[in-house]
Amino acid sequence: MNDEYAGAVKEAAGRIRARVPGDLVEKFAKSCSISASDFIPCNPVPPGEVCAIDGSNVTILESGSMALAIVRAAQTTFLDNERKRRSVTPMTFSLIGPEEENQDFPVLYADCFGQPPGKPLSNEDISRAAGILRDTVEYWVTERMAQELGGGALLLRDGPLRVSHESHDPVLSRIVLACKDREIGLAGISKRSAATWGGGHPLLTAVHAYAKKHRIRAPWWIRIKPEVLDHQPHAQWQHGEMHVACLHERSRGPLKIELAKNTRDAGTIMDRLAGCSADGRIPGYPYPLLDAHRTVALTEEIVDQVKNSLVRDLAEAGIDRQTYEILFGDYHDEFARY
Repeated sequence: MNDEYAGAVKEAAGRIRARVPGDLVEKFAKSCSISASDFIPCNPVPPGEVCAIDGSNVTILESGSMALAIVRAAQTTFLDNERKRRSVTPMTFSLIGPEEENQDFPVLYADCFGQPPGKPLSNEDISRAAGILRDTVEYWVTERMAQELGGGALLLRDGPLRVSHESHDPVLSRIVLACKDREIGLAGISKRSAATWGGGHPLLTAVHAYAKKHRIRAPWWIRIKPEVLDHQPHAQWQHGEMHVACLHERSRGPLKIELAKNTRDAGTIMDRLAGCSADGRIPGYPYPLLDAHRTVALTEEIVDQVKNSLVRDLAEAGIDRQTYEILFGDYHDEFARY
């Protein structure tokens, strides 16, 4: 290990450490006016009916001018931690490119919601386009469950209560309204968060460090005031209010939990979330969401099966192996062999 390499590693480590300094807790308390009394204890209770929704997307093939992605979504519904219902949408295939606008988005959107989207989807960023397509089927499943669940249920989404594309905003608005009318607790739950305070300090790390230093025993939750954050999300597309919660004493860390704006029974929702977060494999994470993830995940086995089917059907359509390799081959696969 030469001196230049060692210096580069040390500098990178130092820059990360600067975001999580030794006096992080003191800075957090002073800058954000946080006190131990802001942490509210959870009283885990039987969660009742809980529905969790997750989506998945994978880019199967990619060339310089186009890519092929598959997306799907799933829901799993539990009654007091026993699964009662589970379903997954069929895999939807979408060609991303070579046109500037995605040709499959308006078709998929109309199939899901009965009308064209309010704004086209750009193909410029393949990863973002695939994510928007996934969100489309995920919001479709979420809206259906908001109408089908019993009154008083919990409806959990993997991710924030915030849209990434303008066309999804009226859909999420309808979901929020349906949940309010039927007294369904709506929550968006994120394992990670880009939220920072004080010029770049990570929020989840600071909240957890504060609770640990002040011996605040989990499970607990705290509401995060918007003015604490470095960056405010686009208000028009934001449908949730941010909270941070540690739902089990053996949790590896806290979660960011967004509840629908003006939710009055936040404490009750947190108590019920704690009541379904005691699974021994991942304590502190709501088990229905884990089950939804396992249901929807596009595993390596599934991806390989789809690729094999595509290669076969492309050959039958007249695309020989060399043409396929020119279109979708990756020299990095060859590089890895040597």
